Amino acid sequence: MIKECTNSREWISLEEACIELMNIQYRFKEKNDIKDLFNQLLLTIHNNDLAEQATVLRLIRDNGFTALELEILTPVIINIAVNRNTDNSILARKCLVNRAFNHYHIIREKLTSMFDDFLKSEDQYTYRRLAELLFFLDYKDLRKRLMEKCKNSKDKNIVNIYTEFTEKYDF
Repeated sequence: MIKECTNSREWISLEEACIELMNIQYRFKEKNDIKDLFNQLLLTIHNNDLAEQATVLRLIRDNGFTALELEILTPVIINIAVNRNTDNSILARKCLVNRAFNHYHIIREKLTSMFDDFLKSEDQYTYRRLAELLFFLDYKDLRKRLMEKCKNSKDKNIVNIYTEFTEKYDF
């Protein structure tokens, strides 16, 4: 005998909210030019409000963008992924990894151009987030450079990043 499934009120509320979000996105796109949506996303992602930034990252993760739009968005997303505030770094990293399948060259080019500035930071949190991002994107040459920097650091916490990542992953 199959037992009838009853969903909790929370689950039903979540489903309704997801449907409403999709409806709002559709109406926004229908009423506004796609450029307006992109400009709104760009404006909001620069905002320091972490909840709004997370909403934008989810929209970026789940929607397609042109190569030109990704050229503009990618440096911002990289900064969020490597930022010492971890609230949105995981979500930003997921955006980059998802986009890397279709736009590898854009993400690679932007990250490479920003890489030396990240290395100059001498910040253990930045190095840790950067190491995680490089692992997921599988950029071995940049990982090697970062690990060399960590290994030769005078800061014990940064040397620990080298130890942890080389033991845990194929760096």
